[in-house]
Amino acid sequence: MNPKLIKIVEEMNTPEGRQNFVNNIVVHINKLTCVDCGKETDPNKYKKQVDKDEFYISGLCRKCQKLYFPPEPKE
Repeated sequence: MNPKLIKIVEEMNTPEGRQNFVNNIVVHINKLTCVDCGKETDPNKYKKQVDKDEFYISGLCRKCQKLYFPPEPKE
């Protein structure tokens, strides 16, 4: 996880910290960059709609989404 993101998450126990967290996500979504790795991304090129939707919720690119939301193990 990105050290800057870790710091923002650690500061979420205050109203200002939560607002900073949300603002950080909004900035990354507007710039089309990932909130974690910082790389540019184009959610319109994602194959799955769910991945595109997740970017516009969390600001995570498809690659980082896999780290945060790994697939459920097959039985």
